[in-house]
Amino acid sequence: MKELMLVGTAANRPNAIGSMYRLKPGGEWEKLSDFPDDASVQAITPHPGRPDLLFAATRKGVYRSKDGGDSWSRLNVTDETIQFWSVVIHPTRPDTLFAAGGPVSIYRSDDGGDTWRKCKAEHPERFKISFGDSRVMRIAFHPVNPDVMYAVAEINGFLVSEDGGDTWRGEPEGLLELAKLPHLKSRIETDDDAEGVFDAHSVCTTSADPDAFFYICRLGIFESRDKGKTFRDLEVGKFAPFSYARDCRFVCDDPKKMYACFSISSRSNAGALYASDDLGKSWYRADSQVNPASTMLGFGVHPSDPNGVISVTRGGQVFFTTDGGNHWTEKPLPQGAGDAFCAAML
Repeated sequence: MKELMLVGTAANRPNAIGSMYRLKPGGEWEKLSDFPDDASVQAITPHPGRPDLLFAATRKGVYRSKDGGDSWSRLNVTDETIQFWSVVIHPTRPDTLFAAGGPVSIYRSDDGGDTWRKCKAEHPERFKISFGDSRVMRIAFHPVNPDVMYAVAEINGFLVSEDGGDTWRGEPEGLLELAKLPHLKSRIETDDDAEGVFDAHSVCTTSADPDAFFYICRLGIFESRDKGKTFRDLEVGKFAPFSYARDCRFVCDDPKKMYACFSISSRSNAGALYASDDLGKSWYRADSQVNPASTMLGFGVHPSDPNGVISVTRGGQVFFTTDGGNHWTEKPLPQGAGDAFCAAML
């Protein structure tokens, strides 16, 4: 483990900097000059098999680093005006990757990011929302059959592909059934009580239970075993004081262990990182040594060391551990940095 940290921020406040920050061991945060100050970095994706190769999804395009994050270049993905929020790498084809964002769109590269083509993802807006178009927040692969892929869109639910990502379809029925439950009725942006379950932020899978995927939205974490036709509530509120869920990830070398970050709401004065060792059946606080003072918007797990975790808050707090959560270090971002959305540890 290099103990090199990367954090992406978004320019969501006046005069805030939405860029990439780097922290070397023993050093201070530095803003990387290859990103404009209004790039708004939404995802950082290290290549799992090539330690020096990284990708970043920003509202100004997709960036790539071939030297471990020292330098970055913007890739020519599309001439369309797309805000990118996600980049994922195929689990068995190391040169194949997908980038996605909003308006809902998914792009594919089969040569490591040099060239791209647009996938067919017709997923019309379900709601009229104040911030414009919905966006694809995360993509995940079936652990055994990677031709089956899952994607989630913020305030637009769930999509599935069964042909390796070439075409995508929405699967709303399972979410609509969830939204009939009284405790899962929620509306903030619209006048529709189904809004809450469609306000998706992440999706993940694990080899410990290949046919399941975990759907993360503002009302909690839900499991589906039939490509989104039905869902089961993991009821994280039984273990945590709040259940607004922003991200969920499994760690390497332990397919049953997952982390998730919970908060009160999108903008709040509290957040926490929780862990589960049994595929979400039970949860415990993983970062009780620290005190997040705003919504925890994201976190990253080390691609090859299960002991490395880094989390970030909207207010610019950064927490990390290199020993599996026994000890945590807090290293706030510099004044002027925008809302911290994503992080990676190398």
